Amino acid sequence: MMNAFAFIGFSLKKWAFYPWLFALFPATFLYSHNLEETPASALWLPLALSLALTLLVWLAARAAARQGRKASLITLLFCVMFFTYGHIGLRLRLPPWMVYPWVAFFLVVAALVLWTRRDLSGWIPGLNISAAFLIISIGAQVAWARTHPSGNAPSLTQIDEDARLSAAKPDLRNVPDIYYLIVDRYANGIVLKQEFGFDNHEFLDFLRAKGFYVADDSRCNYPQTHMSLASSLNMDYIDRAQGERAVGPSFVYRLLKNSRVLRLLRSLGYTSIHLGSWFEGTAFNPFADLNLGGTGILRYWNDFFLKFVGTTVLQPLSVARLFRPRQRIRILQQFAELERMPSVKGPKFVFAHLLITHQPYVFGPNGEDSVDPGRGKGFTYVDQVRYANAKLSRLIDVLISHSSPPPIIILQSDEGPKPGRAVVLVKGKKKRLPWSAGRETPEQKQVHHPILNAMDFPGVDTKVFYPSISPVNTFRVLFNLYFRARYSLLPDRTCDPSEEAAFGDPAGSDE
Repeated sequence: MMNAFAFIGFSLKKWAFYPWLFALFPATFLYSHNLEETPASALWLPLALSLALTLLVWLAARAAARQGRKASLITLLFCVMFFTYGHIGLRLRLPPWMVYPWVAFFLVVAALVLWTRRDLSGWIPGLNISAAFLIISIGAQVAWARTHPSGNAPSLTQIDEDARLSAAKPDLRNVPDIYYLIVDRYANGIVLKQEFGFDNHEFLDFLRAKGFYVADDSRCNYPQTHMSLASSLNMDYIDRAQGERAVGPSFVYRLLKNSRVLRLLRSLGYTSIHLGSWFEGTAFNPFADLNLGGTGILRYWNDFFLKFVGTTVLQPLSVARLFRPRQRIRILQQFAELERMPSVKGPKFVFAHLLITHQPYVFGPNGEDSVDPGRGKGFTYVDQVRYANAKLSRLIDVLISHSSPPPIIILQSDEGPKPGRAVVLVKGKKKRLPWSAGRETPEQKQVHHPILNAMDFPGVDTKVFYPSISPVNTFRVLFNLYFRARYSLLPDRTCDPSEEAAFGDPAGSDE
């Protein structure tokens, strides 16, 4: 035992392993603050890149300094400055050009370390102990949170009714495929015309001609993606599912992934296929039979990774140069995957979260790439809607013409476009306040709450629908019509997130 302690003491004094521990800290720290919406699998890519970058810097510093102690100190300085710039820049709202003096400062201090003749070995024990303490403390925090999750397991209403439904399996040779297509932040026709000056009648008429019922007065049930989808996929309002218990965001994410709709359709013999986005709530669904989250590195280019990049010195480039091109690639891949779905044998439930009308705007009206790919200069929300209409029209034609029997297609937005700043009076002066879910003005709600809601239920009378039907009732109607369920319809309402005090925005999701 004494030999072991002696070895540890010797290691702390002689071996400078603190740069590697400090390199692990930023991603782990960020993960600890996003546990509710981030799976553990999202952590490995930031950690791997952090260690690889640290190794490259250490090798370069070792070659320049010709001694490990100086190389380790320079590498530590690099880690601190590289991984903290985004935090400081966002808090202080630093302009993009501030990255240049930041880099210059690092180079000056690194040069001073290289030129000094002082013995730097005395720094090693303290820095090793500090780094070990940081990693052990944050690791313990993450482990505790993962083994003691906040909130309770989802407890849904009408369990007996669901059990009776799942017990009566239909003839799988005659059931239609079901496509649930979420076009994020797609405005309804009235909002497009009044707020954006765009008449969307051509696309809406196309949908009607294909057999869709377009609910012109439909509104979202929650003006946030994770809550909106959790509600529609469980055919219920979240406050009814939670009862009187106080729960955290993890409750909503579990409702979204292991939803009642998914469980019921799988029990009826459907294969569940999930096409996720970079948004963590839909990036991957462990309860689906098949996940199609993009190919190659796109599988890991998710919300958490983008948050992580935004905390580094790459923050001025994280959206402009890193995010936008991959947003474009992912969306085009999603449409390509959806067009191949009719060739998948057997009845299937396909969920797709399409961010084609969600910022950043990466398409011209005809799908053009940006002249300035870093900023998407000149592209507008209406441009995204125009291109989304073209892609959706082609997709609907493909799904209908290549499916037998004709498929059920549900085309909805989870919420409307993000409203602009609100003009309010503060001490007698007009002030423009940023948008915040739960604190919307009536004018902002008129833009944000109305949604696209179009449903093609082949072989049924559209009289079952009505103009204000909302997503919470979509699958209630579907199960009633196709699987002899007896769900009663719920009142159509939009819940204010401020009333759901336990939920709030997932940090940094922009959802």
